Amino acid sequence: MKTIYLVPHAHYDVVWAMTKEDYVNIHKKLLRQALEMIHKSDFKFIIEQTHLLEQVESDDPQLFSEIESAILDGQIEIVDGEYLMPDPMIPAEEVLVREILIGKMYCKDKFGIEVPVAWMSDGFGLNAQLPQIYKKSGYKWLAFRRGLPKSIGMRASEFQWEGIDGTRIPAHWMPLGYRAGLDLSKWDESYSKLEKLATTQNILMPCGSGGMLIQEDIPKAVENWNNSNRKARMVIATPREFFEAVQEEGEPSTVFRGELYSSELEDIFPDVVSSRISLKLAIRECEDLIKSIEKAAALAYLQGNRYPQGRLADSWRKMLFLAFHDVMPSCGIDEIYDEAWQYVSDIKKMASSFYHSAVNSLPMDQVPGIGIMVFNPHSWKITDWVEVDLRLGTGWSKEPGVYFNEKEVVSEARDIERWDDGSIQHAKLGFVATVPPLGYRIYEVRPASKQFKSKKIKIKENDVSTRFFDLRIDPDTGIIEVFDKEGSEILKGNEVVIDAELGDLYFHKSYLDQCIGSESGEGIRFGAFKPQEPRIEKGPLRTVISFTNSYHCLRWPYYLTDKFESILHRHNTLDIVKRVIVYNDIPRIDFFTELDSRQSHIRVRLRFDTCMAAPVYTRETQFGAIELPHARTMEEGVKMPSLTWLSAEDGERGLAFLSKGVPINEVRGGEIYCTLLRSVSVLSADGVSGPLIPTPGALELGKHTYYYSVYPHKGDWRSARVPREAYRFGEGLVGFQVDRLATPREYETFRLQPDNLIVSAVKKAESEEALILRFFETDGQACRAKLRTPPNIRSVSTVNLLEEEIKDENNILFRKSNLELDVRPFEIVTLKMLF
Repeated sequence: MKTIYLVPHAHYDVVWAMTKEDYVNIHKKLLRQALEMIHKSDFKFIIEQTHLLEQVESDDPQLFSEIESAILDGQIEIVDGEYLMPDPMIPAEEVLVREILIGKMYCKDKFGIEVPVAWMSDGFGLNAQLPQIYKKSGYKWLAFRRGLPKSIGMRASEFQWEGIDGTRIPAHWMPLGYRAGLDLSKWDESYSKLEKLATTQNILMPCGSGGMLIQEDIPKAVENWNNSNRKARMVIATPREFFEAVQEEGEPSTVFRGELYSSELEDIFPDVVSSRISLKLAIRECEDLIKSIEKAAALAYLQGNRYPQGRLADSWRKMLFLAFHDVMPSCGIDEIYDEAWQYVSDIKKMASSFYHSAVNSLPMDQVPGIGIMVFNPHSWKITDWVEVDLRLGTGWSKEPGVYFNEKEVVSEARDIERWDDGSIQHAKLGFVATVPPLGYRIYEVRPASKQFKSKKIKIKENDVSTRFFDLRIDPDTGIIEVFDKEGSEILKGNEVVIDAELGDLYFHKSYLDQCIGSESGEGIRFGAFKPQEPRIEKGPLRTVISFTNSYHCLRWPYYLTDKFESILHRHNTLDIVKRVIVYNDIPRIDFFTELDSRQSHIRVRLRFDTCMAAPVYTRETQFGAIELPHARTMEEGVKMPSLTWLSAEDGERGLAFLSKGVPINEVRGGEIYCTLLRSVSVLSADGVSGPLIPTPGALELGKHTYYYSVYPHKGDWRSARVPREAYRFGEGLVGFQVDRLATPREYETFRLQPDNLIVSAVKKAESEEALILRFFETDGQACRAKLRTPPNIRSVSTVNLLEEEIKDENNILFRKSNLELDVRPFEIVTLKMLF
């Protein structure tokens, strides 16, 4: 006889359609109700996220004590056990690891338990490295709701999910979602659907919903089912009991490899990547800040300084709130984002104070003077552009310059502000810094002694020529064209396209079969762009092409526009400032775009033409990369979330699009679309994805700033080292002013080779005096890693993502600051170092 495992639950949204306080109070009520039912019957219940338990522990110690007893008695099971259930697709890789680490540490510290079931009941898809992340975090099984394609979901609810590195985890897809058993009167109907897809005699039937009251008649309904039903026996159970029963019948034979990001069976809401874009950009900045700060703090700790564990732990918890699956996708009510913005502000303030006090932690000789400390958060030497705000004392009559080892470094000073006596008070000073791996270099600031000029970039009218490529800007549209040195066009675009937006926080919808307007002239006839003449400024290190444009809803005349030029422009609703930056010696094109929008219910995107007939697209996923389905990209196009890079290539050359949070979220044929904003005013317009609640804060009116880059390259993304270029651009060099100069002027800690390895974290261990270093393989190619360590590292061992020691499967060899170990394709490696 088959067995139905009925799992009572209440999905916990820390925020969504109500506030944090609302949801905590609701769930405390539900937990009291569950405990009362447990005391009366064989009822069982599950809790998903430890943030809720922390809140209960703080607010109601008596209730927490009762929950603790029920957990230890096996009547309440913690599933997933993350601090908060994150969006699995958008956050940075380390953020996903910390959600698990902090949550599971809490479970072990408070209850002494392991959490074997990953329970992704409401994530909008699952990234392709989660099997490895889950297995290296101690999970044995996965239950999830969204993202499975029909190729599996139409025939099996249990299967083996294989990640891009080859790791497999037994998985259960919830065919009826987490509400399968919610309506007790429809258990027969639910059973018949679930039974057809079950691959064993065991059927999982979740019974609950988000914040839903527990039905007190569940135990009686189960009793009635068992008395009247001969098809299957029903038990009130936990997910662990279900998976253990499935495991007794053997591993599932069906295997699915890759990313679980399909809307065929359940919505994954790809348009959430562009909802509340200003918040997403700020969160991405915070991710990069906290990762870099943590690395810098760990290196200072390695030198004998106190590690700011409390401050970093507080910042990480705020970061994990920002990564929650209704915060980062930005699909909640306006009120909840006040807290999100406060957390963004707190992380930025912490970063600023940390960097400005960093020089005090250097155990070296220090002398007075103004300097610029540049920190490299990566494990290879980086040469790149750095720009620092300098606050100068009185008496600076000459422009500031940059020096290293008594030699003046080429620099550019701009935005100079002066005191009343004419001396310089403030300036932005930019230069190309070279900084050793996971280390720093200190440059001295003194009055400039030379005037530098560039001979490497040539300008003729609206054409700019560098040693890497040639650019042309159309003065009427602001659209750029890029050519290689053989004269072949390799890129066209940076074109603003305005669409109508009648959707909501989950979906883009338009009432037009065309755009409202584009810089190339498409759109409804009444409106038009009004461009200004481009300006090209050549400096000693880089050249900046500036273009200003504005969209007007009405032009006159608006008939026969091919024959008559516009004479009048009225109702200006969108101002655009673009800067395109090319460098003497850096082979990429940087873009800086500002929008000032006064128009609601529009979508603004950038369009790029790759100038390739049938490009193959590869994009970054957490700790790796995946290739997009070629047939779909060529036919209907593909919408997807993006992290820091997306590469298009045709077998001979490629274009890598690098981003600091700008969603590169649609490819169609040879065109790439980056969404700059979506202006919507309701949470859910259809009342299906959520309630129809006004969200005027999601109209995204006002000013927005975007940074992104294009890196043209020969060959494929692997040979061009695109992941490294993306990390160099995204989580790049950090420069800040210091008021003392240290000797020696540069310091190096860890150097990792070969080039297909990237360090994602360096931190103090959570529970002992040790250093944790995590890196991953980027290209899907096995290698022998070589890590040069500081001389005070005395032992190295491999640990899992929970920082627990594991059997060495990497053939570690460590001798006199030189570590070697084997790394499998797309492997995540975590090392513990004693010093």
